[in-house]
Amino acid sequence: MKRLILAIIIISLLAGCASLPEALSFLSPTQTSSPAPTPTPFELPATFTPDLFVINTEAPTQAGTTSTPLIPNTKFPTATPSARPTITLEPINVSLFTPSAQLFVSTQRSTSQLVWGYNCDGARSIKFITTIVKPKRLKYVLLFVRLQDKYSARRTDWGAGAIMNDNDRGTYFYTLNVDQIADHESYEDAWLQFQFVGSTVGLTVLGRSVVSQNEVSLTSCRTINQQN
Repeated sequence: MKRLILAIIIISLLAGCASLPEALSFLSPTQTSSPAPTPTPFELPATFTPDLFVINTEAPTQAGTTSTPLIPNTKFPTATPSARPTITLEPINVSLFTPSAQLFVSTQRSTSQLVWGYNCDGARSIKFITTIVKPKRLKYVLLFVRLQDKYSARRTDWGAGAIMNDNDRGTYFYTLNVDQIADHESYEDAWLQFQFVGSTVGLTVLGRSVVSQNEVSLTSCRTINQQN
């Protein structure tokens, strides 16, 4: 009998323990369901190109600059080279022109400066024009030239004797090139002296013009470049 009562008590205890979780369910926290977050789509603009090498750095700040006073341009006096003195020309020899009635009325020339050599600009020919009172028996008007060094007594002999052209109206003309002047490369700076001579067909002199001593110069390019 005691065993039966003990078995009933054990069965009752086991049945009570089985229903305990439901009885204590009020002690569990109540879970409320919250709506799940909706993902927002993200899209880059079509023109977006990421630069993987850009470093975000701040631009350097410029410190205040201090103005430096300017040095005024000071002009220093320049030395002016003195002109080299030329020789004094000897008086004109009267025998160089005929002391008769003057045949030559006027004389013109295209330049007063001739040059020879390289690396400089200048005239390399000169045109002479002379007007005469044409006498009887006049056949030729000749042009004679020579070089006279400006700084010494050295000079060439009279040469050329070129026959000048005419227009049948008493005007004669001739163009002389530098290459026609004998020994011109031996003179760095010289005067080109010239004279006109009228003659017959047999070269009998009828009259001469006064010699032009220092109206035309002939200078080498080397001398001109040194002067500049």
